Amino acid sequence: MKRSWLGAVIGTYLLIAPATAQDAVPALSMEVIRDQCIEFAEVKQGNGIAEYNECNVSEFGEFGAVDGHTYYFALYCLMPNWRTAVGKCGDDSFTARYHRGRALAVFSRNPSNGNVQLVFERAEPEIGVVLYSRPEIIQNPAGTLLILPITVDGTGNGNVSEYYMRDSGRWEQIETEAWLSDLGNRLPAGLRIAKGVWPDLRTMRAGAGLYRAGDANCCPTGGTARIRLAIRGMRLVIESLVVEEAP
Repeated sequence: MKRSWLGAVIGTYLLIAPATAQDAVPALSMEVIRDQCIEFAEVKQGNGIAEYNECNVSEFGEFGAVDGHTYYFALYCLMPNWRTAVGKCGDDSFTARYHRGRALAVFSRNPSNGNVQLVFERAEPEIGVVLYSRPEIIQNPAGTLLILPITVDGTGNGNVSEYYMRDSGRWEQIETEAWLSDLGNRLPAGLRIAKGVWPDLRTMRAGAGLYRAGDANCCPTGGTARIRLAIRGMRLVIESLVVEEAP
């Protein structure tokens, strides 16, 4: 069976996602990361059609602590050169609101010296394809997890988020594509998932509306898939699936 469109999107994204910045990174100051944009690996500032001409920090904050280190995030407005509508980062225009979450950075602060280091940075080269949101650090029966929420723009609400587990002082990525293919294979004939699936890793559950052929995008008529999940060997897997019929 072919992979679902969501699985295909995730596979493509993981191929182009920039590598983690956990290994060798320079120290930064809190003043810099609050107010200034960092450099991104996959998209640059410049005059090219695929570059951006303006960047600012649209949201900044603390979101958790692990192993004595405090974690901060920054969301960035990236204003691409190809935009046609009027607007600048930080103003009240639709253009500014649309582009306000087009890049993400995660930082860790060492309590012993106050230094801040970049842990992750994400910016999609085709600005406007994905939207980044506030990261989360959560506790789960499997361990400590870090979630980078990433949404594919559009009515499908596609999920291309990245999920990490703390292991031996490092963030190791959890594989989250195979279970979606498995889910598609387990569904009754004639039913499919047409929108993003967003697992809740606190409860290890997920739900998805099921579509029949001819269903409108707004209104699946095939019922709901209720999924229980587990993490095994750094992979998200399905423990159980129940298909509830539509009323």
